[in-house]
Amino acid sequence: MKKLGIKVRQLREDRGLTREEFCGDESELSVRQLARIEGGNNNPNVVSIKYIANRLGMTVGELVDGQDLSLSADYLELKQKLLRIPTYGDQARLKEREQYFTSIYERFYDQLPEDEQLIIDCLQSKLDVHFSDNDSFGLGILQDYFEQTFKKSTYTVNDFVFFDLYLVCFAYKKNQEHFYEEEQYDLVMAKLLNSNPPLAEEKFQLNNVLLNNIKLAFGLEKWDIIENIVSKSNQLMTEIHDFQKRPILSLIEWKYQLYAKQDTALATQSYQNAILFAKLIGDDYLEKQLSQEWQSDIDNVL
Repeated sequence: MKKLGIKVRQLREDRGLTREEFCGDESELSVRQLARIEGGNNNPNVVSIKYIANRLGMTVGELVDGQDLSLSADYLELKQKLLRIPTYGDQARLKEREQYFTSIYERFYDQLPEDEQLIIDCLQSKLDVHFSDNDSFGLGILQDYFEQTFKKSTYTVNDFVFFDLYLVCFAYKKNQEHFYEEEQYDLVMAKLLNSNPPLAEEKFQLNNVLLNNIKLAFGLEKWDIIENIVSKSNQLMTEIHDFQKRPILSLIEWKYQLYAKQDTALATQSYQNAILFAKLIGDDYLEKQLSQEWQSDIDNVL
């Protein structure tokens, strides 16, 4: 892609545009990303290529001279497994997940566009933050990409994965950053809850973000946000006919009913629903974890 970078820089300079002028508000392409593309240090993705071509007043084909920009099918399969398969702390699943990461890093990572490298880094950093109880493992990514990602008007699968990392880092924060302020959390959650992505995979990942980070909402006692998460999650799962996370949603419902509403009877029904859904999807490990979590919650409130 080095030749492409040289071409982009030459065409931009021919039009008398600085990088700042070319990138505008940086919601589509940051000055940093453009500099890396022009220097041959970053493989641009299709979205960036389309933006660059549009700014230069040419077609994508004219810009890339017929180069194939598609991602490897094997890489996409591994990425899909990382995005789709929940671990719930199961050591066997975590070990399998590490094997997926190893394969991606060894076979594909260096040739990936920056946004794909970023998403793999986000997925890996999320695990590192969680198991270390330290946001430092994801802090650099947030510092580089938070502003650009937050200001987007619509979000993709990769953006939702980024926000998943952000919320995990927020939960384990040990550093002082402006994006860790509670007001910023509220703004992020409002944008996520108001998102209506068109694609099924985007809906699936949005649902993941909302449910994965519910513990943070409980810790902040954001009862209105929790209510909205429950409603949004039900909507998303119904739209895509995917109820893999239904046991987790029932867990959230029982916790809300116990801690916010003090309604043990209704919480018990939600717990029973969680166990039923875990049985329906055949996840014995999750069923066991749900039972242990229920007993812990009951011990806390009684």
